[in-house]
Amino acid sequence: MKTIKLFGKTVPIFLLIGILCAGGIGSAALLTYYGTITSTTTIEQSVLVDGVGYTVTTTDIGQLHTLKNNANVPVTVNFATTIPDGNGITTTYRGVVELTKKDTKTWEPIGAKIPITYTIVGDTFEYSGVPEGYTLIYYKDKVVGLEGRLNNPQPAITVTSSIGSLPQSDDANMDELANYCGEPDLYQHCKGAKLWVVPTSDITGSNLNWADMANYYYETDLIEYNTAGQITLYPKENLDFTIVNDFNVALVPGTYTITTNVLPVV
Repeated sequence: MKTIKLFGKTVPIFLLIGILCAGGIGSAALLTYYGTITSTTTIEQSVLVDGVGYTVTTTDIGQLHTLKNNANVPVTVNFATTIPDGNGITTTYRGVVELTKKDTKTWEPIGAKIPITYTIVGDTFEYSGVPEGYTLIYYKDKVVGLEGRLNNPQPAITVTSSIGSLPQSDDANMDELANYCGEPDLYQHCKGAKLWVVPTSDITGSNLNWADMANYYYETDLIEYNTAGQITLYPKENLDFTIVNDFNVALVPGTYTITTNVLPVV
């Protein structure tokens, strides 16, 4: 039996190992998931003879869910969706951001707000709520400081379904010092992308007609969109979302259970 000197005494090796383990020297357990959302949907036959047509009922579409980060550091989570058979069902996660006109001298919101529904997680970026005659743009700031933005207008990036994850990596609103949760903005989300709605006639290529900026609808909060399912929650942030399942009419009749696991990214 092998021994070792410990505190001036000779002890067996196996006893030393037991002391170290009991003292807490080892690996800590990590969470495998934060929570699970389950949606059960019944699919009825889509084509009937002398009868009614296709019907879908679901327990989850339209229900509002909330993620909250109680930590004092940013936390990135992953939306992992399990779909039976993997064919014929598309699941997306959607949020709502309100836009409003602002006093272009004080930047205080004025007038009625318009709600824009947008994709948080999904293969393509979809949105709704843009008034007729207007276009949704992504306004990516440059690191020039608040006082320099009016003298350094950035290109208008028209939002399409293939725009890719937002915000883009070189957006100043993802800068280490960016914090829209503080004064004067007091947004719910500290970092992210700005969506604006502007008159279509004010867009020429990637340039905006800034003489008409009083008629633009500006962000009242920042958003994130990720094609890979990963969203970062900043300290004390809430993220409200709904789950929307789209079904192919050719699905075999039956009951389908779609599961969303919110997983830690480590």
